[in-house]
Amino acid sequence: MILSGTEAYSMELLPRAEAEGRLRRLQRWMQAGALDAVAILHNPDLFYFAGTIQAGVLWLPAAGEPIYFITKSLRRGREESPWERLVELRSLGRLPDVLAGEGLGRPRRLGLELDVLPASYYLRFQSLFAGAELVDASDAVRRTRMLKSASEVSEIRRAAGMLARAYERMPEWIRPESTELELHARIEGFLRHEGHQGITRMRGLHNEIAYGTASSGPSACYPTCFPGPVGFVGLYPAVPNGGSRRRLAPGEPVIVDIVGGYGGYIADQTRVFVPGEPARDLVDAHEFALSLARDIEGMLRPGRTCSEIYRAVRERVEASPYAPNFMGLLDSQVRFVGHGVGLELDELPVLASGFDYPLEAGMTIAVEPKIFLPDRGGVGIEDTYLVTESGCERLTAFPEEIVAVRI
Repeated sequence: MILSGTEAYSMELLPRAEAEGRLRRLQRWMQAGALDAVAILHNPDLFYFAGTIQAGVLWLPAAGEPIYFITKSLRRGREESPWERLVELRSLGRLPDVLAGEGLGRPRRLGLELDVLPASYYLRFQSLFAGAELVDASDAVRRTRMLKSASEVSEIRRAAGMLARAYERMPEWIRPESTELELHARIEGFLRHEGHQGITRMRGLHNEIAYGTASSGPSACYPTCFPGPVGFVGLYPAVPNGGSRRRLAPGEPVIVDIVGGYGGYIADQTRVFVPGEPARDLVDAHEFALSLARDIEGMLRPGRTCSEIYRAVRERVEASPYAPNFMGLLDSQVRFVGHGVGLELDELPVLASGFDYPLEAGMTIAVEPKIFLPDRGGVGIEDTYLVTESGCERLTAFPEEIVAVRI
């Protein structure tokens, strides 16, 4: 229980047993690679291994329990983390001395999250532990996080539930002459009242997104720097995110690709709404995307490789009239058909070429076959799945067909 002023509020905390299981999986990798420790600084990784995101360094040794060196806030860290060894660290420069004070020697091989760690921090660690070999531990950390526990899946289910309730309300909010921005405001306000965490974390450099996008008509075909297939205009170049002042129009598809977030965990889902009646070519393209989703569902099972699934999808797409329109247009076309979700939107595994490791039970994957018609808009679908021992389970619920909104 944490006190806020005179009121107490309860929070769901990471159980000690689960934290130990996560640590042991990473320690097996450290021991196989002869690492002495891994230093964790990235917020989602801090939360995963420590149950809190207080500023500092979580020191995961190759054997034994971790030590969390906290610059701010030690008090909150002690309230939220299941680990006992939480120590104040006034500055990163004192880390070697504080380690020595805790009975730990200087590491010879130290793992760091080099995919997200700023170069300045890397150089600082290089200076603090002169002579130590700094090793990239990011792939091992991401692979450890890739397999979700029952409690993690429960949080993703709650995130998916809020999305289903939002999609049920969507026909009330999609009105001709309303703007994309107004639609976004209704979606985001509703989700916050449902308990949405308010942010969507991503690992990739410069990848920024709030709740997702609702892109109407040709907005969905507009080029973006975002590494996904759905286009959007945004309000201004400084933040080219979803929700422009473009007005919704009868007959134009509104592709609503939004992210639920609860307890740090993410569910990703897309549905298509049309004010009035959708044109036949939009329906045909959407039905082709749904048939691809059924194919992928049949392949989402332990043992199938990510690259094998993507190759099978591409073969079907290349034999169809939709190859130039699949997963984006021109230079905005992306080369995947699904991605892992969890504490971040861009987790492992990725259904794409080059990802040759097999699926395992416990993976959570957003599958998103989508098609974009130039100057018309986007159609298709996205759902979040749990890979199970016998196949897969869809965690996101709502009818898959285009929803014709009465106007």
